[in-house]
Amino acid sequence: MFSCYLKMERRQSIIKKTGLESKTPRYIATAQAGYCRFWESIKNAKGEIIMFHQRNDKCNPNSTSETRLQCKGSNNFSSVYLDNLKISETLIGYGEPLQTKTLKNGKPNPFYDSRADGYLFLITPDFNTIEILVIPQGRQLIRGYAQKLSDGQLNEALNELRKLAK
Repeated sequence: MFSCYLKMERRQSIIKKTGLESKTPRYIATAQAGYCRFWESIKNAKGEIIMFHQRNDKCNPNSTSETRLQCKGSNNFSSVYLDNLKISETLIGYGEPLQTKTLKNGKPNPFYDSRADGYLFLITPDFNTIEILVIPQGRQLIRGYAQKLSDGQLNEALNELRKLAK
């Protein structure tokens, strides 16, 4: 069902020039299970996966997404669509990889080979933790998978991934 799992936790981000906290929340991967080849391409020099949570007012004004996650080099990892789906208080979102072969800066899109995949996001109400589930070849049906997750049909697979995550 899921090819990989990534748990991201919010960390304080200080702007070097001003010494003030950034308004854009920064997340670092604290646990991972499974393998996705594109994770390697978005790691920083320390081998960490870091993403930034962009609010909708910073996103494309023509987009219907609620928010988006960006990774290394300001590359868009995924827009995050929220349809009022929840598990208890945890928000459930869904998204997909960027579909273009190259990025705006002309570099190859690290997610292009996985463009048919779909993403599910589990987000704590305070937005301090974001869990990412990758469903291979799940892009076309990702809304349905989000509904299944909300209905509890994917709990067993999710709990198994959480146990395996290191």
